[in-house]
Amino acid sequence: MGKQTLRNQLQELHAELQQVESLDVTERKMLQNLARDVHEILRREDDRTQHYSSLGEQLREVVAQVEASHPRVTILMRQVIDQLAYLGI
Repeated sequence: MGKQTLRNQLQELHAELQQVESLDVTERKMLQNLARDVHEILRREDDRTQHYSSLGEQLREVVAQVEASHPRVTILMRQVIDQLAYLGI
């Protein structure tokens, strides 16, 4: 487990974010920003904690906004949040 598990979860989340439909303008913007940031972290070779810490904060904000309308994405985001916590981030 560890950072490889986190990367796998981020890849799954990124794929799911690309498929989300039926969003209002605010949700779409939030999820687009999140997808962009996840993609950027996956693209990087360095695994600096600051990138993951910032992502964790962003995930918690997005979960609160889309929890009811997009449960599958919310589940994946919570898994990433849990993995970040497991890693102490």
